[in-house]
Amino acid sequence: MTRFNVASSLRGLRGKVWADARFRVGLGMVGWEWREFGSRPLCFPSLALGLGVGLGGLTTGASFSIPILAALCAGISVWLGRRPFSHLLLLLAVALTGVALAHAAASTTVPAELREGGEFRLEGVLESVEPQADSITLQLAVARVEGVTVPASRFRARLFSHGTALSPWTPGQRVVLKARLKPLQPPLNWGESDLSAVWARRGVAFSGSVDASSVVPVSPPSRLKLWLVRTRQSLGVSAHRVAPNADAAALYATLAAGLRAELGKPWELQFSQSGLAHVLSVSGLHVAALALLSLKLLRQLLLWTWRGARTRDARRIAALFSIPPLWAYVIFTGNQAAAVRSAVMASTVFLALALWRQADALNSLALAAMALLIWDPASLLDLSLQLSFSAVLSLILLSGPIRAAIPLARPDPVAQGVARHLSRARETALQAFAASLAVTLGGAVLVAGTFHRLSVAGLFSNIVCMPLCGILTVLSAGGAALFVAWPPAALPFFWLGTRASQLLLFAVALFAKMPGAALPVPSFDLLGKLVFGAGLCALALARGRARWGWLLVPTAFLSLVIPSDWGGEDVVVTFLSVGQGDSTLLEVGRDAVLVDGGGVPGGSDPGERVVIPYLRERHIHRLRLTALSHPHPDHALGLISTLRAVPTEELWLPLGNRDGPLTDALVAAAGRAKVEQVGVGHAPLVLGAARLSILGPPLDSLLLKGVNDRSLILRLEHRNVSFLLPGDVEAAGEEQLPSEPVTVLKAPHHGSSTSSSSTFVRGARPRHVVFCVGRHNRFHFPHRPVVERYTAAGAACYRTDLQGAIRFRSDGESVRVETFVPDVRPSVRTAVEVSLPHDQDGGNDPGRPRPEGADREP
Repeated sequence: MTRFNVASSLRGLRGKVWADARFRVGLGMVGWEWREFGSRPLCFPSLALGLGVGLGGLTTGASFSIPILAALCAGISVWLGRRPFSHLLLLLAVALTGVALAHAAASTTVPAELREGGEFRLEGVLESVEPQADSITLQLAVARVEGVTVPASRFRARLFSHGTALSPWTPGQRVVLKARLKPLQPPLNWGESDLSAVWARRGVAFSGSVDASSVVPVSPPSRLKLWLVRTRQSLGVSAHRVAPNADAAALYATLAAGLRAELGKPWELQFSQSGLAHVLSVSGLHVAALALLSLKLLRQLLLWTWRGARTRDARRIAALFSIPPLWAYVIFTGNQAAAVRSAVMASTVFLALALWRQADALNSLALAAMALLIWDPASLLDLSLQLSFSAVLSLILLSGPIRAAIPLARPDPVAQGVARHLSRARETALQAFAASLAVTLGGAVLVAGTFHRLSVAGLFSNIVCMPLCGILTVLSAGGAALFVAWPPAALPFFWLGTRASQLLLFAVALFAKMPGAALPVPSFDLLGKLVFGAGLCALALARGRARWGWLLVPTAFLSLVIPSDWGGEDVVVTFLSVGQGDSTLLEVGRDAVLVDGGGVPGGSDPGERVVIPYLRERHIHRLRLTALSHPHPDHALGLISTLRAVPTEELWLPLGNRDGPLTDALVAAAGRAKVEQVGVGHAPLVLGAARLSILGPPLDSLLLKGVNDRSLILRLEHRNVSFLLPGDVEAAGEEQLPSEPVTVLKAPHHGSSTSSSSTFVRGARPRHVVFCVGRHNRFHFPHRPVVERYTAAGAACYRTDLQGAIRFRSDGESVRVETFVPDVRPSVRTAVEVSLPHDQDGGNDPGRPRPEGADREP
C-alpha cells in the first residue's frame, strides 16, 4: 500500500505534484500505475470525505461526539507526524468530518402534526425558484408553521405551482404561503429512481403544491439576486428579438443565462438521444472552453498593451486574471453543479500556473470534489454532479488506453505537406472518439440506472458538434458579458449565437433520428456493476496479463441485453404502483401486454416515471398488446407517454368508449398499431400457454350508464391459474360478469364501496386481491367494508400504496408473490410461496376506518 502521511500532504499542497507520471505501453494500451495515486496528496482525502458523507446519509440524527472525535483523530495524526498509522488517522478524521457534514445538512425539526401532511400556512426563506416550461418549483426553508403546537420548525419543502405567477419571487426572500404538503415518498417500483433519498439528504421533508395567490412577501429580495434575475430574463428577451426562431433563442439563452426551462421537453429528449445532453446546460465543457479562451485572450491583450509582458511570462499574469471572469460567468448562469466543479478545477490550474507550478488533473478533480462536498454534502447523490465527475475521471484514466488500443499509427513527426495535415486531422478525430467513448463508458452505469438508455449516437455526435459547441460557448459568454456592460454591444453576439444555436439544433435532430441512436437498456444489477467496474479498472490501471480484464466490460454489457428469464413458460403479472390509478403488465414468454398506465392531470407522468423504466428492467422493447380499460386520466395518461417510447402491435379500446381527447391522444401515440374497439364476443388472444379473454363490456354497453361500468374487462388463464382485471367496473357492470372463481383479482374501482358487491365477491372467490390505490388518496380507497368483505371470503389482500409494485408468477398450478416494499410475512423482493393459510399472509392490512359515504372517484 502506498504510504500516505501528513508531511507528503503538506508538500503536495505546496505544489509538489506529479511531474514524472509514467505511461506504460503494453498490448497497445497506455495506462496509469496504481502507486501514482499515492503521490497525489488530495486523492485519498477526497475519497475519505466522500465515504464519510455517504455513510452519514445512511444514519439519522446529529451527534456532537462525531466532530470531537474527528478533531481528536486529526490532532493525534499531527502529533505522530511520520510515525506509522498517522496517515490512517488523518483519513479517519476526514471521513468523520464527512459524517458530521452529512448529518448537519439532513437535520430537520418537523412538528408531529405535519408528519402525515395536509394543508398548512408556512413561513420561511425561498432557497431556489426554478421556472419550468409550464410551472415553477420552489424550495422553501421553513422556519414556522402556523397553527401547530410547536411553532419552531426547521425543514425544507419542494413546492410546485402551475403557471408563471411566481416569477417575481427571488431566492433569499422570506415569504408566507399556503401549501398542501405530502411526506417524501420512496420509490415503490422496480426501476423507479429514488429521488426521495437525495432530497432527504438536503433536509427536504415534504413535497407539495402551492397556490400562487397565497404567497405574501415578508422581506424584500436581495438587490443583487433581483438584478441577476432581471438581467437574465432581459437577456432572454433580447435574444428572442434577433433569433431566427424561438428554439434557437431558447438554446442560446440556456447557455448565456442558464434559462434552460424555455427549451421544453421534446428538445431535451432529442439532446439526450443524440448523446449531447451535456450541451443543454452550462456544463464543465463550457466552463473549460471559456477558461482556455480567457487565458489566450488575456495573454494576447497583455502582449499588445504592456511592453513588460515580453520580458515576463504573460501566461502567469493572464492565468491569475482569468479566474474572476470565469466565476462571474458561473454565478450569472445560476451556479450549476457541473459548472462549479469545472470552475474549481480551472481555478486550481490557473493558480498553479501563476505560481510556477504544474497542475495535476487528478489533484484538481479531488480538490473540486472536496470543495463541493464541504459546501453541499448532499451533492454526493446529485446525478448531474456524479455524471460530471465520472466524465472527467474517465477522460483522465480511460481516454489514453482507449486511443492506444485503436490499431492506427500516430502521426509521423517527419511527415510534410498534405500528408502531415491529414494525419493530424485523423489523430484529432481518433482522440475525440477515444474521449467520447471514455465518457460513455464512465457514465454507463449511472445513465442506464437513471434513464434506462445508452446513447450510441453520442460517440459520433460529440466529434462533429464539439467545435460548434466551443464557438457557441464563446458567443454565449461573450454576449452575456457585453449585455451586462452595455446591452447594445451584445446584439452581434446574439445574432451570431442564435444562428449557431440553430445549426446545433439541426445537428441534434439529425443524430437523434439515427437508427439505434439510443439503445434502451435495464439498469446494472450489483454483480453487473462489480464486473463492469473491474473491467474499467483493468483497462485503465492493470499490467501484465491482468490487462485482459478489460474484456469484462463487454461481458457486463451482454448481461444488459440478454434477460435471465426469457424462454420460460411461466406467466408474470405485475401490478405497478402508479399512485391513484391502474397499470398492469402481463408477460408470457417474450410477449408482453400492458393494461392501463396510470396518471393524474397536472401531476407527474407515471408513464415516464414508472411504466417505461419497469419495461426496460424487464427487457421489454415492444408490446404485443396495449389495452385501455376506460378513458379516465388515472388509467390513460401514462399510456400516452409509454406508447411514444415503446411501440405496440395492437391497441384495444373498450366498446362504446372510443370518442374523447384521451383516446384520441392515445391512438395518435400508438402510431401504426392496429386499433380495435373490443367487447364480449371478441376472439381471445393466445399468448403461449395462456389465453387472454374479454368479459366486458357487453355488446349493448350503451345501456350501462357510467363510463366505469363500460370498462374493458380482461381474464388471463394459465392452465389452473387465472387473473381477472375488471378496470373500474361498479355494481351494475359486475352483474354482467359470469360467476367464476379466480386466483388473482385486481379489486374493481380501487376498492370503492360502489364495487365489489357481496354477490361478486362470492362468485369470484379470489385467493389474492390487489388494491391499486395512491398513498393518502383523497377518495379514502380502499374502503374498509370492501377489504373486510374480501378477507372474510378468505382472500389475501395487497395494496400498491403500502407494498409498492406486486408481482405474481404462475407456473399454471400455483402462484408466487413478490412485493417491492418489505412486508410482515413475505420478505422484500424475495419470491415466497403464497399457498399459505390466509391468516399468515402479511398483506391483510385493511387500513384505517373509512366512512361509507367517502368521496367517490369520478
